[in-house]
Amino acid sequence: MGNQGYDELPADRAVSLEEAAEFKSRTTELRAAKQWHWNGNAGDVYQAVELANRYPPQGAGEVIFALNGNLIAVWLYY
Repeated sequence: MGNQGYDELPADRAVSLEEAAEFKSRTTELRAAKQWHWNGNAGDVYQAVELANRYPPQGAGEVIFALNGNLIAVWLYY
């Protein structure tokens, strides 16, 4: 999956919606073809869903939410 910004997003805490949305919009512009991106850990499912619906919105099969302790790891295909 290549370098997907693992060094840019904290793995030990929930990212804010603003942090994750900024990462998503910045990395969307750099990609010619869609690929999977880890977008950090959301603090709750509502934050994860809101991120998935931000521009560009994810379609069917383009979102993976995985429980990571008390956090929700967010993977998006864009």
